[in-house]
Amino acid sequence: MKIVFAATMYYPRNAGEALYVTELAEELVKRGHEVTVFIPGSRQDWERNGVKIRQFPDTEIARAYSVSLSYLKALIKEPCDLIHSHHYGYFPATAGFIAAKLKGVPHLIGPYYHPPVYNIKRKLLFWLYHLTQGVFILRYSDIVLPHTEFEKMKLHKVGIIDKNIEILANIGNVNIFKPNKKMKSNTSKIVLFVGPLIKEKGADIVLEIASRIIEKDKKIKCVFIGTGQLEEELKQKSMKKNVVFLKNISDKELVEWYNKASVLVLPSKYEAFGRVLAEAQACETPVVATNVGGIPEVVKDKKTGFLVDYGNWDEMEKYIEVLLKNEKLRTKMGKAGRKHVVENFSIKVIVDKLEKIYRDVLIKTISTPNSQSIHYENDLSGSIGTCANICTCLC
Repeated sequence: MKIVFAATMYYPRNAGEALYVTELAEELVKRGHEVTVFIPGSRQDWERNGVKIRQFPDTEIARAYSVSLSYLKALIKEPCDLIHSHHYGYFPATAGFIAAKLKGVPHLIGPYYHPPVYNIKRKLLFWLYHLTQGVFILRYSDIVLPHTEFEKMKLHKVGIIDKNIEILANIGNVNIFKPNKKMKSNTSKIVLFVGPLIKEKGADIVLEIASRIIEKDKKIKCVFIGTGQLEEELKQKSMKKNVVFLKNISDKELVEWYNKASVLVLPSKYEAFGRVLAEAQACETPVVATNVGGIPEVVKDKKTGFLVDYGNWDEMEKYIEVLLKNEKLRTKMGKAGRKHVVENFSIKVIVDKLEKIYRDVLIKTISTPNSQSIHYENDLSGSIGTCANICTCLC
């Protein structure tokens, strides 16, 4: 198959979408498919592990929303069997949708859907995008690919019907993230946080909890891996001898820290999936996280870790201390976590399912070309034109 990904980022970015798109693309190439990834960017086109990456300059219109007419034009010209867009809420998803419909090829969207749970400005921007572009993409794409049942439920609330939805989980790369018995045998007790150092991820909560725990036992350490707007504030509040801040580390180093840690903590306000939770569990490290979004599908409460209601930080602190004190429980939960990730989120499991989805949608398109055409002419009479006009005006 000739597959085009319309994405917002790719390797070497270390964010969730970039990691996911990179892993999918490279695994598909290993299986004999031809994959081209379109992303915004200033550098020239390039290639990595058989994947072609094309980059196009863009212009920022609003907070974190940029457009690129050259991106859209190139997508329309690119030969392909299907277009798989990534990340609802951004221009590449709109461009991928428009290009697929104009070319007459199937369009799939991995929404990474994030309901407007933050400030008023972000809520207004969300609904502006949704009503002018997003609703058309979600309703009229051939397949919508949420990561979790929770994300699927949220999509139902904005009018997406079941027949167009297939769950395709995020990836826990069990080949990279795996247990190391030697590191597991270390006697250090470490509370680990991995991710952006922002309030939405709860980095400040981790420091508050860890500080209280460290006061009781000075041998315990807290390690933060990541950067963000709270970085300097957290460093100033921390107890330097017991709190470590790291950033820009390699996958090898990250795997080492997952293995050294007694527990990974993630007090997020919202998570569509929670990739770091899957990575930690793949390394046989138990987790303590908030019971929000898709997290309950990634972490099995009281089996691979503990879940608490958002805001119940006393309970979170209690469970962290339980794991720090109970090595036998850490080992039991760790092994259960690894098994859960291998069976549900390994790259083989995810790409096996994705290939089947691609084949099914292509067979369906080939077998019913005329009815597809009539469907889009009748039901999409305004949507493609609306999206195209919006994008042209913005450009």
